[in-house]
Amino acid sequence: MKITGFVCVVLVGVLSKPGYSQNQRTEIEQSYVPVTQAMLNDPDPSDWLMWRRTYEGWGYSPLDQIDRSNVHALQLAWSYALDPYGGGSQTEPIVYDGVLYLRHPSELLAAHDATSGDLLWEYRRNLPEDIVGLRGITLHRGRGLAIDDDRIFNFSSDGFLYAVDARTGELLWETQMFDYRDTRHQASGAPTVFGGVVVVPLNCSNGAALPTCHLSAYDTQSGQRRWRWYTSPSSDDPLSRSWGNEPQRYPFEGRLNTSAWMTPAVDTERGLFIFGVGSSAPMQPALVGSDGKWPDRLYHGSTVALDHQTGEVVWWAQHQSDMHNNDSVFDRILVDVTVDPYETDAPWLGRNPGLNADVTRSLVVGSFSKDGIFYAYDRSDGEFVYARETAPQNVIAEYDGVTGQYTMNPEVIMTPDLDRVVSVCKENRLIPQGAYSPLTNAYYVPLWSGCADLQTRTLNPVLADGYNLTTLRSYNNPASPAFGRPEAIEVSTGRTLWRQDREAPLYGMLTTGGGLLFAADTNRRFYAFDQETGDVLWQTILSGFSDMAPIAYAVGGRQYVAVISPGGTSGRGHRSRLNIQGPSSGQTLFVFSLPQVGDLVQ
Repeated sequence: MKITGFVCVVLVGVLSKPGYSQNQRTEIEQSYVPVTQAMLNDPDPSDWLMWRRTYEGWGYSPLDQIDRSNVHALQLAWSYALDPYGGGSQTEPIVYDGVLYLRHPSELLAAHDATSGDLLWEYRRNLPEDIVGLRGITLHRGRGLAIDDDRIFNFSSDGFLYAVDARTGELLWETQMFDYRDTRHQASGAPTVFGGVVVVPLNCSNGAALPTCHLSAYDTQSGQRRWRWYTSPSSDDPLSRSWGNEPQRYPFEGRLNTSAWMTPAVDTERGLFIFGVGSSAPMQPALVGSDGKWPDRLYHGSTVALDHQTGEVVWWAQHQSDMHNNDSVFDRILVDVTVDPYETDAPWLGRNPGLNADVTRSLVVGSFSKDGIFYAYDRSDGEFVYARETAPQNVIAEYDGVTGQYTMNPEVIMTPDLDRVVSVCKENRLIPQGAYSPLTNAYYVPLWSGCADLQTRTLNPVLADGYNLTTLRSYNNPASPAFGRPEAIEVSTGRTLWRQDREAPLYGMLTTGGGLLFAADTNRRFYAFDQETGDVLWQTILSGFSDMAPIAYAVGGRQYVAVISPGGTSGRGHRSRLNIQGPSSGQTLFVFSLPQVGDLVQ
């Protein structure tokens, strides 16, 4: 639906800016070439212009200077200590024409020389004093930046989206997206720019009833809101009845969380933002309404495609009725491939019987939720293609191959009046990103294998109870030989190319044109793997765990690989679980390259 309304926009030429900028060098001003839509659609191999580098979300760099034959010689080129904040870092830098733009954990926005880390400019907002420690607000949560034309887009924890000049760091405009004091909402995933609008993923509170969660688009030039799409159907939408046929039980204003909190992929041909919607709250609705049916509660647990110009739903596909905080918001990766899963021996949950193996299909694929299930859907209309397990899970029993309709495992269904403990095996992945490589037509996903004993929090839940879920204990899945289970899956067939059993899980992944897969683990090790076999070809030791993905870029013909350590929330939890010691603060950007003439010989 298209919603318009009041938005507070401040233009720097009219009102004073709330932060400051320090400009240390002018070369960037003299050489800067504005970023066009064509450049975003097909980036220069040397650049990393957005979250996961391209709209398709591959996390793949075509650079091949560093390859399987020479990666053993990789060495540290430079490092930079990030502006500190104790909560960690979940960000991914962007790089354009030799300049690395970075959101620091403290929300400092800075431009660095990508060959040395030298600071070019910085912009720091003056955040309200009451925001630190406010429930639901996490300063380090921002996961990246967006670039378009002559501006960098970022958001702040006090609910503002803003644009700064990419050359100088001067504030161009700011827009208040929401009042953080009233909603406890928070922008989360990296912004996405396409077709003149910038979209900001939102992490909505599970304890605040207003406003209902949404995804909004803003004009890149002015900051004015162009449209707003609510993640739950409005009361006058027939799909509102997916929340049950008793409107007073879950009114539109009381449907909490249901957040689209990770960065959308963009189908540039069809003009679609494609993304996932996470858990609703309360998480365990009444099992049946007066009509005796289970409420699906759209659009939670779904993949949704929105028209980028209007914010209207083009298609949606629901993967489950989430009552365990399964959060179907992770990787949506866009690929065009032929599909033939019928001869593959894999742990299938469903396959479409009408697939033509000779036809190239436009797919959205990925491991969408914490249960680790790998999905493939046609991204033109949302048609179900196939689904298969990765790490063992007991949430979904099967999918209908024709309709894609899910069947839940009855043993794990949780309702408000449930008075027993339920053992749910779905702790198989979190935020750390998978990656795709066109060299192998494979999706690489960082997985682990865990279970949890869950119980509803009260026998008489109300809307304010939020998730209404208590985790009594978490433990390794006894069906897995090891906790870490990274896997490479061939997209066309669904077959496993390789899988590793590891004590320390791998996290965010990067693939490159040199046939390499880069990822770090819980135990401070940073690896380069052979994409085809999973063999370790190089490793080094970082300052801490790193659970967000590395990036690759090039300047002056020299390729670099960059990673931030320590990382975010996944590694911190696993480190304690595996009794691995290490720091959680002191984030540093480490950048590696091959030695060149003139480098010091050690």
